[in-house]
Amino acid sequence: MNAENKRSPLLPLAIFGVLFSGMILALQFFADPPPEGIERMEDAPEALRGDVVADELDLDALEEVTIETEKFSARLSAAGGALRSLKIKEERYGPEEDELAELVTTNRPEYLPFRQRIEGARIPTDLTYRLQRASDREAVFRAETDGLVLSRKINAREGDYQLYSTLRIENRGEKPRTLRVVDEAFHYVQRAQEESSGIIARPSPWIAHGFCKTGSDDERLDRGDLEAPFSMGPDVRFAAIENTYFVLAMLPDSAASGVRCELFAEDRGGTSKKDADGTLFTARLYREELTLAPGESALVRTQLYAGPKEFEALSAVGNELDSVVDLGWFGFIGFGLIQLLSFIYGYVGEWGIAIALLTLIVKILLYPLTEKSFQSMARMRLLKPEMDRINELYQDDREKKGAAIMELYKKHGVNPLAGCLPSLLQMPIWFALYQSLSTNIQLYHASGLWFDDLSSPDPGLLGIALIKPLPLALGGLMIVQQRISPAAMDPIQAKMMMIVMPTMITLFMYFLPAGLCVYMVTNSVLGIGQQYWIQKRLEKQHPTQEESEDPDAEPSADESAATTIKKSRPGKASRKGARSRRNRGGRS
Repeated sequence: MNAENKRSPLLPLAIFGVLFSGMILALQFFADPPPEGIERMEDAPEALRGDVVADELDLDALEEVTIETEKFSARLSAAGGALRSLKIKEERYGPEEDELAELVTTNRPEYLPFRQRIEGARIPTDLTYRLQRASDREAVFRAETDGLVLSRKINAREGDYQLYSTLRIENRGEKPRTLRVVDEAFHYVQRAQEESSGIIARPSPWIAHGFCKTGSDDERLDRGDLEAPFSMGPDVRFAAIENTYFVLAMLPDSAASGVRCELFAEDRGGTSKKDADGTLFTARLYREELTLAPGESALVRTQLYAGPKEFEALSAVGNELDSVVDLGWFGFIGFGLIQLLSFIYGYVGEWGIAIALLTLIVKILLYPLTEKSFQSMARMRLLKPEMDRINELYQDDREKKGAAIMELYKKHGVNPLAGCLPSLLQMPIWFALYQSLSTNIQLYHASGLWFDDLSSPDPGLLGIALIKPLPLALGGLMIVQQRISPAAMDPIQAKMMMIVMPTMITLFMYFLPAGLCVYMVTNSVLGIGQQYWIQKRLEKQHPTQEESEDPDAEPSADESAATTIKKSRPGKASRKGARSRRNRGGRS
């Protein structure tokens, strides 16, 4: 009767877990779908576009020129050569089929990326540049104002995602001029894109951050950190606005010194800041002041990287631009895993299979640690009866209880940390693998197995969102893994693990990328096989006391561990016999 009373809390706990999971799934099912791709600022309500000024430029009426490479198509506006549009040509980066990814999300002249301001000069807001010459890879714009001649050449090179700008400023006035060039980039994020769909989904990949890097430090700041302008410098290597998969980064010429960056984010649109329609992110590069004598000129060079966060492409740019790839605390491990994943994909040509093979390789490499952890836990479980006696004997004397437990460990040669330490050593690798699969641009809209997009959650069987094969399979595999494990020290805890953990993990995987789910399922299948193999090895290497030649021999720790494993997995006949004996005992 006492045993039944101890087990009874599990029933309401299980019912609560099932009801809670059902509620979350229902809320998730009826939640608004996440936005696809990047929406332009011009698609927002009219109020978002800011105050109208008398001399506001009409972008549609301005002259434009298009620069084409194999990587992107960029439309440059006569509003200083700023970007009116930049589309990545690789189709898999597009938000929809037959649609290219657009990285320019603003439509007002003063908010176009790759814009340049000149402080110290009175330049009208309606100033337009004249297009001097243009080709497929180059455009030159020219303007005269306030005694200055401004000539800006913008060109692209085949094979990269950069635009290269050279601004020539000539002082045609009669007095010296002190000027400062400011490079600007802007990115607008709709409020719906900043929110996750549902309650426990992963953060939206379209959430933007500001990023500044100097030679010794870098800062990645989200919207909440940028309510007031953030400044950093001098000697800034780049300033950027980025999300999970794409980045707009401005890099000064390598010879430039004293460059500072500024980051800022403000709510825009709607009837008030409290009810804004989105966030406008701003990044600026402030150059050192230039003093130009009459007739003197100066050159200011800037690069703009506008494209996906492909590690190789970012590394080729220099200035440590590849640091915008966020692989978490264990990035050095994550980078190696990404390289290995790409290598495997180069041979198999299928991302789902590549993820499964990567998981297999990691599992093999970590096998020695897994085996040590399993053996140690088996030895610890053997000591449970004696541990229970010590706890009962010294329940009111913690000091004596601790001393008795340590003596017990010493007597049997058991280290209580030996089971945890191997598992802890594996954690950085699994964290790095998780982060790598979550943010890897190579998996963005990449197909694998039966999934069209491994970076998005499993869409469900036949389009039914509540029936997702891989997450459900993962829950079943976790139950199997718990059943074949040696008996836990506390039966109640074991049953909780059997019910609660598979339910919660299944629930989480409903809303995480399918690529992660492939990894988790593969890891569970391999874990079950690995666990079965280790158990068989322990039983074979260390026969139980009943099977040894000397029945009076004292069992070693390893032999006892093997005995524990065997006893924790009784067969059907053993369980039936036990029930029969209990029934006979009850009738006597």
